[in-house]
Amino acid sequence: MKYVRNYATSTLFCLIVYFSVLSSIAAAASTTAAADGFLKRLLSAEQHGMGGSFVGTSRGANALGSNPAGISAIAGNRFVIHATRFPRTIALLSKPNHNANYEDYSRYEQRAYGIETLNYAFPMGKFGAFGLGLAFEQTGPFRRVDDSGRALNSFPQNNLAIGFSYGLKLLGGTRVGVDAKWLRSKVSDVDGMEHLGHGYAYNVGMSQRIGDRTLVGVVARNLSNGLSFSDPSVPDAMARAIVAGIAHQYAISDVTLLVGLDVHPPFRDGIRANIGGEVWYRHRVGARIGYLRHTEKRYGQVFLLEDGAFEAEERLWKAEGFCFGLGVRFGSLILNVAYTPQFGPVASENERIHIVQGETVYTFSIGRTFIKPMLLL
Repeated sequence: MKYVRNYATSTLFCLIVYFSVLSSIAAAASTTAAADGFLKRLLSAEQHGMGGSFVGTSRGANALGSNPAGISAIAGNRFVIHATRFPRTIALLSKPNHNANYEDYSRYEQRAYGIETLNYAFPMGKFGAFGLGLAFEQTGPFRRVDDSGRALNSFPQNNLAIGFSYGLKLLGGTRVGVDAKWLRSKVSDVDGMEHLGHGYAYNVGMSQRIGDRTLVGVVARNLSNGLSFSDPSVPDAMARAIVAGIAHQYAISDVTLLVGLDVHPPFRDGIRANIGGEVWYRHRVGARIGYLRHTEKRYGQVFLLEDGAFEAEERLWKAEGFCFGLGVRFGSLILNVAYTPQFGPVASENERIHIVQGETVYTFSIGRTFIKPMLLL
């Protein structure tokens, strides 16, 4: 069994290095699809409240879409529903004019959107644990008919993911896991034309317990060949990424403390890291605090104020700041809420950006467990 464990660990490590490091070089050169950011936001309210830390802190149903190695870190079934709301964001960009005075040059607008996730994880004893997940993202207002009166009954842009996950605990406190998702993505271009694409994406993760309180892990995310759109001009690449993390848990009498830290190398556009902690009293009431700094490149519309026209532009967006969360347990039910900062465009040299509206993201979740609360590690 020791040979099997070492072989599985070595194979998983090689897969992570190949897909996330070598393959990411090619993916980085292409503009990523809208579904790329969608998959990276499939986190629970618990994880959002801890600054987005998930590699070492995810377990059970919360591990679907983040680190599948944590799926097997439970002794009973769990079902959880997450709902995240991203506000309508408006940002004004100013540039110096011929008098060296800054004046508004363009406007960025990110329409309000939301993500709903349903995850179910169930252990199978020595055969590991399985998970099923469904995630849906909708952008903008729901439309029943178009301008010509034709029935639509859909959102102008949306993403759908249906996934299956599997995690296995090996000897020596080692856990491995993988999840696969089928994707369907509908996007609109600058002219308002809608495009539909399909594809697959995979996450591969591994975690290792050190002692009784510490867990380290690594996960390769968004392993995919991209989406298939009939129009080659629509961005279809998926940015593969590798995330490493560590978690430490400590219990004193009726109080349980958990601290997690994740890093997202390579740091091409600045440091990307998530750090946070949570404290629970008698597993009934919990509080969380964290800090995140994350950057990503987006390809979208920008409104030119002087010309009164839209154009497509790729720009770096960043989310940075403190995160907060609360949790309450009522028997087998767990309610969680979280607050995190919203993404905003980053100004380049000789530019200034002012966020006029939309700086707060809220996440809610409700889950049910079928066992007595247990420690993460």
